Formats: sequence, C-alpha cells, structure tokens
Amino acid sequence: MARHEPLLPNAGIVARREYRDRTRSPLFIASTIVLMGLALAVALAPIAIRYFDRLTVTRIAVVTPEDGLATNALAILDQLLNTPPSGQADPDWTPPFVIERADEAASMDALRTGDVDAVLLVDRHPSGQLEIAYRTDGLGDQQRAQLVSVAAFGLGVLDWNANRPAGDPFFNPIFRLEPINVPTDAGEPVDPQELASRSFLGIVFVVLIFITVVIYGMWVATGVAAEKSSRVMELMISAASPRQLLTGKVVGIGLAGLTQYLAIAIPAIGALAFQDRIAEAVLGPALASEAPLVGLTPTLLLAYGVFFLLGFTLFALIYASMGAFVSRPDDLQTLSLPLSLLAMAGYLAAIAALGGGGGGGLTRLLSFVPPFSPFVMLARVMTGHVEPWEVALSIALLVGAIVVVAAVAVRLYAAGVLLYGQRPGVRAFVAAARRAG
Repeated sequence: MARHEPLLPNAGIVARREYRDRTRSPLFIASTIVLMGLALAVALAPIAIRYFDRLTVTRIAVVTPEDGLATNALAILDQLLNTPPSGQADPDWTPPFVIERADEAASMDALRTGDVDAVLLVDRHPSGQLEIAYRTDGLGDQQRAQLVSVAAFGLGVLDWNANRPAGDPFFNPIFRLEPINVPTDAGEPVDPQELASRSFLGIVFVVLIFITVVIYGMWVATGVAAEKSSRVMELMISAASPRQLLTGKVVGIGLAGLTQYLAIAIPAIGALAFQDRIAEAVLGPALASEAPLVGLTPTLLLAYGVFFLLGFTLFALIYASMGAFVSRPDDLQTLSLPLSLLAMAGYLAAIAALGGGGGGGLTRLLSFVPPFSPFVMLARVMTGHVEPWEVALSIALLVGAIVVVAAVAVRLYAAGVLLYGQRPGVRAFVAAARRAG
C-alpha cells in the first residue's frame, strides 16, 4: 500500500535545516549587510539630493523689451531668491541664484543647452497688465517656481506704483509656467523630483528581485543536486515524500530570503519614520521644509515584498525540479541558462518600463504574464499610475501559475531525484513527468 505521511512534520524539518544552513552562511550574512546599507542609502537619498542641490547655483535669464521692467525684475528676484536663511552668517553664504538680463533667442538656446536653468519672459499688455512666463527645460523645481510667482506679483505691484496714475485699477499680473520637454503620466506632468526618485527606487528594486530570485533559485537547485550526487537523497526519499522534500526546500530557503528582506526593510522604514528630523538636522529648518522628500514608502516596500516572495516561489519550484535531474552540481549550468534568460527578459522589460514611465501596450501585457509580472508590475507601480484591480489581477495570475507549476514540479522532482547517469534535457523532463504520472 502507498505510504501517506503528513506534510508538515517532514517538510518542516527540511525547511528548518535549509533555513539554518543558509542564514548561517558567511555569504548570506555579508549580502544582508550590504543590502541593508543599500536600503538605508536609498531611503536617505532624497535628503542627500536636497543637500547637494542647495550647493548648486541656479541661473535665471530675464527677457523683457523694457529697461525699467528689466531693472525692477532683477532687483525683486535678487531680493526674494537670494535672501540668506535666518541665522546664517553672510560671509559663509553663497547666493544660490544668478539673475541676469538676456534676449529671448539667446536665452532659449542657453536653456536648451543647459547654460541657464530658467527663462523669465516679462511682457506688458496694452492695458498695462503684465504677463510673465517662467520657462524651464523639463518641469522645474516647484519651490523655485513658487518663489518666482511671488516675485512676479511683487513686480506687478512695483510697476503699478511707478507707472500708473492714481486711481487706476491694479491688474494682477498673469503668471504662467511653461516647461518644455516635460514627461507625463496619464496626461499630467510628473514632478521631476518624484519621477527621478521613483525611477531610481524602481531600478534598485528590480535589480534586487532579479539578483535574489536567481541566487536563491540556484541555492535550491544546488542543494538538491548536492544531496543527489552524495546519495543522501536516497535516504531522504525513504523518510519523506517528494512533495515534502520539495516544499521544505522552497519554504526553508524562502524564509531565509524573507529574513534578509526584513533585515533590509526594517532599517529603511526606520529611516523613513525619522526622515523629517534627519532632513532638518542636515539641511536646517528652512530648507528641510522647502519641498516634500520623496523616498521609500511602506507601500512600495510591501509591493516589493509581495512580488519578491511570489517571484521567488515560482522560480524556486522550477529550479528545484531542474536540480533533481542532474547527477552532479556542475551540470546545473546547462539547465540554469534558460531560467536565467527568462529572469533576464523580465528584468529588461522592467527596465524598459521604468524608462518609459510604466506605460506601453507590451509593458502592460507583460505585467500580467508570469514569470515576467514580478518584475514588470513592480516597475509599473513604481513609475506610473496602476489601478488596484490591475495589481490584484497580476498577483492572482501569479498565484495561479505557482499552483500549476508546483503540481508539475512535484512530478518532475519525484521522477528526477533517483534518476542517475542520464544527460539532462527537455526529453528527459518530459519522459520523467509521464512516468511519474
């Protein structure tokens, strides 16, 4: 009669052994420390960007046909934008803005080449009302744009007092933001700070998923192949079912990966919790509140954790069944290449999605197709607007794929663990699966 043993006890023993062996290895400890440092660096990157940004000098070109308007605009902009922060000594402070007059054609050429950071065009309507346009290459810094809009209002007041007779009505100056070469998300301009930060985070997360899926998957395959080559598998298969062994392998190494993920996420969340205080200590109270700091969020960390675990589970099941078909660990290179290419394809598709703002028909399709969805859907979440039902559907399809792959992997594993002396290949997989069925 067939022997039916409970799933949890033997699978749990295998899982605990795998977890213990992996988490105590020097490679696991060293990689965890490196990834923790990377996570902290990513969480604090916006503060560093803001810190170095305050050390840069912004050049603004003022374009107007009237000499009086030019003089007033230069004076008001300099007074408003180049005021030193409170409590900072003047000798140690460098004005962050250089404001000068230029003609329109030359200033626009300089804007496109990066010689100036913004162009302020000031014109007067026949009614006397001023019209002021603030042009930037890409969507400019929101804090600076707000300061320039205040300066525009001040310029209108000053011009009205200087040039209009008493009793004439005051016309609020028209102020427009005219960015050029602006990326959009669903038709709306994307804030450059947010776009750059989320794209950077997306690249880090996608690279982490790619590396961890391949490394942890190879751990599973190597462990199976090593046990098989040393004949330990013959003893283990007599004490536990193939389903229990496969489950233990995947769960044990998956828990090791989850431990590493928590070691990365916990300090990153801690840095997020104190991000405002850190920014205030580094930048000072005045600059820390200038613009929201865009960094890691608990939602993004949760998305990374979900897609990492599901992606790892899918690939680990395939790697485990693959490892059962080799007689020596050296033979793994032959079978690991197709899986590595699949993971690489998902990685490249995700990088393309990050560069394209998460859009595109092919990108949208791949975000629902396992095994590409763990990479591509995460990239879409990082850089664009994704409907909740899309994320839910992607996860549901990924879970369904895991269930199907698990059923096939168990059959392949059961047929392959005691198969010695045969060259691994597609025919061997198919024949073994049929015999196991």
